[in-house]
Amino acid sequence: MSRPMRLGCLLIVATTLALAGDAGAQAGDAARVNALIQDLQRRDFERAHGAAERLRDFPAHRARSVPALIQAIASREWDRCSADVRDAAALTLAALKAGEAVGPLLDLVKRGKPIDHECFE
Repeated sequence: MSRPMRLGCLLIVATTLALAGDAGAQAGDAARVNALIQDLQRRDFERAHGAAERLRDFPAHRARSVPALIQAIASREWDRCSADVRDAAALTLAALKAGEAVGPLLDLVKRGKPIDHECFE
């Protein structure tokens, strides 16, 4: 096999492995986002608060996390410190540049639901 042909084959193999690695990472990230969304929907404050904060680390999965965050701030309550979870969700929505969350956030304010800290300083 000629040198250019070997280099071409190596390039194809390297590209294939890189793409497979990216697909594997994306699949792993999708599973993590699913788990975080499930934690956000739990009543446990620590799990929900942590999930609301960590969802900002996965902007590629914004299409799934933004609706879950909006639903959480609009209609969820947690076993304690609900305003802290709503605050974390709102900050994550801002980090994800989720303009579609403006309406639900305004509705939250109109309903008098707190979004400032109850438990954390």
